Amino acid sequence: MLFVRISSALAALLLASGIAYAQGKPTDPQIAHIAYTAGQLDIEAAQQALQKSKNKEVRDFATNMESDHKAVNDKALALVKKLNVKPEDNDTSKAL
Repeated sequence: MLFVRISSALAALLLASGIAYAQGKPTDPQIAHIAYTAGQLDIEAAQQALQKSKNKEVRDFATNMESDHKAVNDKALALVKKLNVKPEDNDTSKAL
């Protein structure tokens, strides 16, 4: 399970960095928005799996994924608030 989470995070980071590289170095507010958007997409995917699947393993995974990604997004929002950073929409976050 941890491998899947790490792989998903790495894939999102690689996608974001590749797109960002083509556009120049992203700013901290842009990175914050990319990370939050990626997490939100995973939450929505987990919710969709919970709505559609009857498979216990899929539902268990989706429940864990939703919970984990909500916790990460909550911590990310607390951090940007603490650092006084306003997440900024950008081409990379839109591409996700």
